[in-house]
Amino acid sequence: MTTAKRDLHGVFNRRAILVSGGSTVVMGAIVTRLAYLQAENFVTDTYSEEARDNRFDQRIIAPPRGVLYDRFGEMLAVTSPDYRVFLIPEQVGMKNLEPTIRRVGEILGLPEEAIVRRIRDARAAKRSDPVIIRSGLRWDEFSAINVRLPELPGVRADASSIRRYPYDIAFAHPIGYVQKPNQAEVDAVIAEGDARRAVYLRNPDVRVGKSGLEAYLEKSIHGEAGWRMVQVNAAGRVVDEIGGETREPSPGPGVVLTIDAECQRAAMERMAGMSGACVVIDVVTGDLVVMASSPGFNPNEFVNGISPSRFKELNEDPYKPLFHKSVTGAYKPGSTFKICTGIAAVEAGLPENFRVNCPGYYPFGGRAFHCWKRGGHGTVDFHAAMKGSCNVFFYQAGLRAGQQRIADTARMLGLGQKFDIGVPSVVQGIVPDEAWWKTKRGNEPFPPGMVLNTAIGQGDLLTTPLQLAVMMARVANGGKEVMPRLVREGPGVAPLKPARQLPISQDGIRRTLDGLFGVASEPGGTAFRTMGNLELWYDPETNKVVDAPKPPPGYKQVQVGGKTGTAQVRVITAAERGRGVRSNNDLEWRLRDHALFVCHGPVHNSRYACAIVIEHGGTDEVRYPGTSGYIGGGSAAAAPIARDVMRMVLSRDPSAQPAASIAVLEANIRRPQKGRA
Repeated sequence: MTTAKRDLHGVFNRRAILVSGGSTVVMGAIVTRLAYLQAENFVTDTYSEEARDNRFDQRIIAPPRGVLYDRFGEMLAVTSPDYRVFLIPEQVGMKNLEPTIRRVGEILGLPEEAIVRRIRDARAAKRSDPVIIRSGLRWDEFSAINVRLPELPGVRADASSIRRYPYDIAFAHPIGYVQKPNQAEVDAVIAEGDARRAVYLRNPDVRVGKSGLEAYLEKSIHGEAGWRMVQVNAAGRVVDEIGGETREPSPGPGVVLTIDAECQRAAMERMAGMSGACVVIDVVTGDLVVMASSPGFNPNEFVNGISPSRFKELNEDPYKPLFHKSVTGAYKPGSTFKICTGIAAVEAGLPENFRVNCPGYYPFGGRAFHCWKRGGHGTVDFHAAMKGSCNVFFYQAGLRAGQQRIADTARMLGLGQKFDIGVPSVVQGIVPDEAWWKTKRGNEPFPPGMVLNTAIGQGDLLTTPLQLAVMMARVANGGKEVMPRLVREGPGVAPLKPARQLPISQDGIRRTLDGLFGVASEPGGTAFRTMGNLELWYDPETNKVVDAPKPPPGYKQVQVGGKTGTAQVRVITAAERGRGVRSNNDLEWRLRDHALFVCHGPVHNSRYACAIVIEHGGTDEVRYPGTSGYIGGGSAAAAPIARDVMRMVLSRDPSAQPAASIAVLEANIRRPQKGRA
């Protein structure tokens, strides 16, 4: 073999070896990869699952919230059908978003503000997420959108479910409202590591409680979400629904409130045009029969998102419609506080025959503390002083009792207490004593004259209408520690326990109730002209009450006991007193005194207590009988409302009627109705 052939043969062998070796390596890699894919991925199905996740998605179905009922089963908050129009940004196209939304807005007559907001929402949303343009459509609006859908690509109209409040403003404050979760709430859930909850909160049908019982009971009545499995495209748009892979949502449990809807509605109507609050409580059970705050607002406006301009209007209203005055409003109690002062003085040993002379003022510490009646009341005892609301008597009674005893008595009767009734922002109020003074003023000496201001319900005292109602209830029931409650039956509600007897002077309660009877039911009482004749009558044998101008045979007149109060909101200087104190009628509304009234009835068998506060309701229109003086604002502004509300409550006597049962109410909802498909 020649040298050239040997070289060619060597080159061929080397190439053959290289090709063979390379082929072996490649085939080995392929075989190894196939083995991995067949073995590992066959076991774990990793890529199959990823593929499935890309093709299928679980869509949440928001559950119906539990129904809120009044004590007799009237629905106060329900889940009902809702017609809406929305669009899918992906299907509309970013260039067509604004003209499409404007066209829908034109059809529905939406204001420019709402249109701009929806355009902003659509641009910020994910391309596959639905953007609701408007919910709560009327049938004619829903129809108008449906007939134009062919010219509106990407726009949809359908029916969903939404929270509704049939009584509108009447229950806005105690019940509250629901609203879409805001971004801060979603971010908070994400920060907690609950990504699934965050996805749920982003669902356009989800609403959460924002105020009142809706917020307090959120976890209890929200219900359990359902879901449906759908097939989606690469952009996340639903292309098909997977049959059989659906779980229906479970509605939340119902809740029965203690409030009587008819009495609540009547109280709200009676306070129309005023700024104030009315609370009526059962003195035996603590059930809140009425819890009204005026003016109210329509919670239905918040469910689908209230406009910024409307919210600003409500927020800047001087009557503060968003403010729950029953529990959040803190007011000086005025002369209604003389109930606490009187009982404390009796506990301190005030004798039955204690009398003072009232010339219209009381000198103390180098200054004159004035009575509301310029000429004075003359000589008065406990009964006459309570009946005529004599400041001079209670100045001296307060000095007998002392600041600490008055404060202790007030707290025992419910003032300065923060009652957990299921609504947020409950105010504790202020009942001042020396310990409180030290926390506010440090080493500054406690002023001896402070007790005089406290004794007549002025100074640093602050109370809420709810607290005043509890105070009146605990006096009316003989000193039992009745606790207010707003929820009668529902998840986690404990059985009602009998109220314990408070360690309070029974003689003080007796004398006080006697004086309160004089205020409302005896000629000369500061509320007699308003409350003296309720035109209600009762059967002494059955206690049945009838509403009539004249008594049926054998019936007696229903009477109440009460206390008027007027609380100053401005400082009256010595110079003004010298010139003559300006009439409330001559002052602008915000400078007028607050008007208050507390009462209980019927006195022969007390069952209900009522507290009324009318902000800046001070007036000088009612003359004091037989004198040239005037009765304070409590008698002129607050007592007439109490008269009408108490007439309604006493004639209906809701506590004597059987209350609704959740089991029966829920069964009626689930039971098929005759004549319906």
